[in-house]
Amino acid sequence: MSINYKIYVLFFLSLSMLGAQNTEEYLCRVLDIQNKYPISYATIQFENEDNGVIADEEGNFRLPLAYNKNDNSIIISSIGYETLRLKVNTLNTTTINTIYLIPKVEELGAVVINSSSSRPKLSPEQIIKNAIGKIATNYPSSAHAYMSYYRDYQLVKNTYFNLNEAILESYDAGFNTNKLSGSNNKTAIYSYKLNENFFQDTLLLNTIYGKSKVLDPNNSAKLGTNIQNELGILNIHNPIRNYNVNSFSFVYVFRDNFVFNHNFKLIKIQYIEDTPLYEIQFTSKANPNSKYTGAGKIYISKGDFAIYKLEYKVFNNKDYRSNRSKDNPFANVSKNATYKNNATLFEINVEYKPVGNKMYLNYMTFNNRFIIKEPNPFTVQEFNFNPIDESFYITFNKPVDESTINRKSNFKLRYNDKKLIIKTLELVSPKVIKISMVDWSAGVSNNPKNVASTDFTYKIKKIKDVSGATINKASNLIGYQFREIFTQEIFESKTPNDDLIYVNKMLPMSQTRVNKPSFDIKKYTINSPLKKTKN
Repeated sequence: MSINYKIYVLFFLSLSMLGAQNTEEYLCRVLDIQNKYPISYATIQFENEDNGVIADEEGNFRLPLAYNKNDNSIIISSIGYETLRLKVNTLNTTTINTIYLIPKVEELGAVVINSSSSRPKLSPEQIIKNAIGKIATNYPSSAHAYMSYYRDYQLVKNTYFNLNEAILESYDAGFNTNKLSGSNNKTAIYSYKLNENFFQDTLLLNTIYGKSKVLDPNNSAKLGTNIQNELGILNIHNPIRNYNVNSFSFVYVFRDNFVFNHNFKLIKIQYIEDTPLYEIQFTSKANPNSKYTGAGKIYISKGDFAIYKLEYKVFNNKDYRSNRSKDNPFANVSKNATYKNNATLFEINVEYKPVGNKMYLNYMTFNNRFIIKEPNPFTVQEFNFNPIDESFYITFNKPVDESTINRKSNFKLRYNDKKLIIKTLELVSPKVIKISMVDWSAGVSNNPKNVASTDFTYKIKKIKDVSGATINKASNLIGYQFREIFTQEIFESKTPNDDLIYVNKMLPMSQTRVNKPSFDIKKYTINSPLKKTKN
């Protein structure tokens, strides 16, 4: 039964996330009213407009001030929550606006699918078979297009690196065509740039390109493609769109192999607006010879069996250490295994939404784990004594993790072979630490102007850079390469324009020329993360 609370919105100032506020937009975050957790990928539709935005995994989204006109509202929806309609003019430009949604679910005991119903009870396997069988009916077979916000980045120690962002238009000739090879399935880019407000690291760029796309250091797991185009890699991991062709581990051909290769469990009924959805959990069948486990959830409409959402992860069994058994194949599947503990090899989230009488892509995210050897260890670049403020400045070759410099015992300085006592440590820029001493001269009378940096010696230990590498230690970097696309407007009947330049499906997006838009591109939102790290 749905929980009945009064809907409300709370605005508050979050100094840790706000940073430099852009007064040309509202910053917002969507949370669960009960547990205050972020609601990932909530859909924000502009009332009386054809377009909208999608919140990111942290529940964050940006809203241009231009939509505060004519008493406009936004409509916020997400699977498992009551839909909320909110006036734009109630939002605040000087804070992060926190928006709470109310859960809307039904436990199985309250769902009318029992034997007394005129409709026979369906097993999870039957529900999924029905859904797969109706893909050709529920999804468009004719040409359509969608305008989207796209981004790719690396995530190391929950810190963003190399964030590329784009506004692009994807043309799809229909589900009866091959998404990758179909000549009328193509994408035009209208803006594409590196967001310089986030950390950059050329080493991590190795995770995007290269023929092997290695996920494990022993080459035992690969993405199975040699293409270098980020969109192509993203698209081939959509098992709903590619339901009749081979895809990834355990899913293979979604239409033919998905049900056979997994165990299923009906969890509850979720709602998206007033549409009830079966929430079905699944895990790949145990195989003692397999190094990997697949698991996730699928959300299917009770009415027409349309697949609204699919969440899928593949784990390395050695890292995951699954407790599964024949009696309980779902033990530990989703509770502990996330990219945050490096157990996940790759993860897919894809959601469709109804427009007219068909289902269209709402968003898709795909990330894969990478492990690369660090050829350029974290180290000191310069050590200087400033005679003006009588302080020391240590410059590193990489941005420093500020949380690791709070122990004075990790820094040892000497002058004339006498130990100096540290007073304060301060990160004055991403790569520079300022050290103030109780007495820089250690009791020796000397004029600071006559002192050189070479008169001092120092030792540093245990501090780390923002990617987690320890000072002066070569190490392997473990992180995740993300590719994400968020639909902002859907065109139910649209074919490619011959005047546009389209993405080469085999080459990186950076090698494609950007089209000059013939429309107001400000209508579409660059929805950058609100801060440099994930929660």
